[in-house]
Amino acid sequence: MEIKLINSNNFDQNFQKLLKAKKGKNIAKGRLDIEPIKLKAKAELIILLLSSLKLSAGITYKVLFWEEDAKIEDFFKFNFPNKKYVKASSYKNGKQAGVIFVDDETLDTSFLKSILNNHFNFEMAKEPSQNIRVQLCANLDDYIILLDIYDDRGLDIYYISPLIGANL
Repeated sequence: MEIKLINSNNFDQNFQKLLKAKKGKNIAKGRLDIEPIKLKAKAELIILLLSSLKLSAGITYKVLFWEEDAKIEDFFKFNFPNKKYVKASSYKNGKQAGVIFVDDETLDTSFLKSILNNHFNFEMAKEPSQNIRVQLCANLDDYIILLDIYDDRGLDIYYISPLIGANL
């Protein structure tokens, strides 16, 4: 079986059920508890984990946000003016989050550290912060790693590989 390239075009169709159920047939999963780690070190640990992987076809970030669209767009404009992103949906002051996707060929540690720190800071009422949630998919040669960073306490990790019979 061939592993599909996951990007902003097919992220949701491939992971929507998995992220809702928190499990899937023939998918290895785990949970990383980062609550005891100092706030400044949380993003660094996740970056270290991702840096150890050999990305073959890139990484896709899904940023869910509960902020005015202008605040999120200003974040990109002022901090990462060359970062291309797609706003899949706007936040409309309800329960439904707005969604932005970013496709990168390589791990952009500066970008990832910034969005993770904004995410973790929000949970701890520190600045700078934004009410966001980060999910990301790392495409590797023989498998895919999906991280769902739910808050400052931790993240869920999913390992999807043809070696364990995953169906994407």
